[in-house]
Amino acid sequence: MLTVEQLEAGYGESVILRGVTLKVEPGQVVCLLGRNGVGKTTLMKSVMGVLKARKGTVRYAGKDLTRRPPGERARSGLGYVPQGREIFPQLTVRDNIMIGLEASRTRTKTIPDEAVAKFPALPAMYGRRGGDLSGGQQQQLAFARALVSRPEVLLLDEPCEGIQPSIVDDIREVIRSIKAAGRTAILLVEQNVEFVRSVGDYFYILEKGTVAWEGTPEALTDDIVRHYLTV
Repeated sequence: MLTVEQLEAGYGESVILRGVTLKVEPGQVVCLLGRNGVGKTTLMKSVMGVLKARKGTVRYAGKDLTRRPPGERARSGLGYVPQGREIFPQLTVRDNIMIGLEASRTRTKTIPDEAVAKFPALPAMYGRRGGDLSGGQQQQLAFARALVSRPEVLLLDEPCEGIQPSIVDDIREVIRSIKAAGRTAILLVEQNVEFVRSVGDYFYILEKGTVAWEGTPEALTDDIVRHYLTV
C-alpha cells in the first residue's frame, strides 16, 4: 500500500534521512521507533510531501507520489495526524473536522458518522473553539479530522505524546478497530514501547537517519529496546 525506497531528506544543508526504505501493507500497523532527533518526523513529513525528498521514492498503491504536492497526496488517500496535532485554535471543532473533508475523494460536505463515532465526545463540542480543548481532546480532534476523508494510509506521528492515560487507551482501541477492518494501512511513530507492542505488526528503528533494525513483534526484545531506544 505504501512503499518508501532509499529516501533522503533534510533541512537546508543538513541531511536527516539517508536511504530509508520501508513498506506498509493494507490492514497492517507498522511502527517507526527511534531516539529523539533520528528523523522520524522528517520521514512522516517527506511521505506527506510537506518536506521534499532529495532522493528516493514514495509510492502509494503503485503510484509514484515523490514529486506530488501534499494536497494531491491527501486526496489520493493519505491521512496525516501530525506531531503536536496542529489543529486550528480559532476555528470550532466542527470547522476543524470539515477542513479534513477537503482531502475527500468524493467531495462530500457531510462529516461521516464513522469518523466521529470513534470519538463520541467530539459532537458535543462542535461549537467550541479548537484552542479551548484539552490536549487529549485536541488529539482526538486531529485524529477525527484525518479520518473524515476515509484514508487508505494513515500516518500517526506521536499520537500519545502528552496525553492522559484514559485517552491513550481510547487511541489504542481506535487503532485496533481500524486495523481489524483491514482496509487501512497505518504508519505509526511513537515513543511508548508498551503502546506500539500492543498494536504493531512490524517495526523499524531509525538511528542517525537510517534503518538500523527491523523485525516482527517477537523479534523486538527487551535487549533490542535497550540497545536502540534507551537514552
